Amino acid sequence: MSESKMWYRAHPILKPFYKFQKKLRRRIWDSFESVYYKRNVKAAYLHLRDKLGNKDKDYDKYLRDQLEETLLKRKLRGTLSFDVIPLIDMLATKHDFKGQSVLCVGARNNDEIRYFRELGAGYVVGIDLYDVPPDIVVMDMHDLKFEDNRFDVVYSRHSFEHAYDKYKAGKEFIRVLKPGGVVVVEVPGKYKGGGDYNYFNGTEDVLVAFGEHVDNFLWNEYSHKEENIHKMDIIRVMFTVRK
Repeated sequence: MSESKMWYRAHPILKPFYKFQKKLRRRIWDSFESVYYKRNVKAAYLHLRDKLGNKDKDYDKYLRDQLEETLLKRKLRGTLSFDVIPLIDMLATKHDFKGQSVLCVGARNNDEIRYFRELGAGYVVGIDLYDVPPDIVVMDMHDLKFEDNRFDVVYSRHSFEHAYDKYKAGKEFIRVLKPGGVVVVEVPGKYKGGGDYNYFNGTEDVLVAFGEHVDNFLWNEYSHKEENIHKMDIIRVMFTVRK
């Protein structure tokens, strides 16, 4: 609509009414959105409990917190997020994953999966607490339903900080990797946001979860917010595993 047809926005008498109805429409829409979101979370939570089985009370709360955080961010689905590209490109400069099997932990949407495939990866699957069939399946990073030595690469971008028990999750990453496979983890540094259960001061706080299985580093850095586009400190580790 042209500016000439929207003259009432600046009219001294009509302008306050325009602002009021705009605010009212926004409030009504937010109310509908809130109701829909709460129902969606509840349905997804029941589906998740059915998939993962009974857990203790504290873990139950953890799962619901993580699910809510995941659903809040699902609006990103359908557009390739620029921020998934750099980490995968970094990996590609250090490790040839063409034709290899890749597990994306905490995939949320299929952006990472699509980009891995574009670069020639073979079998690529994602896990999250909310499924986007057929590429993402409901699974808990602490209890991966894959056989031992299944993957060449386990990739986790901004999901490892959400681990309820980073040591247990780390063991699962190692278990499903082939000997010599690659772990790729990116997490925020010195920051704890919504849904985060871990606070990482440096790379060692990440690596300790993988213990004696850390072999050769492909990448190991602490990037300060002044040095990157994320406006927060970022920790990146990539290493081959010793089994």
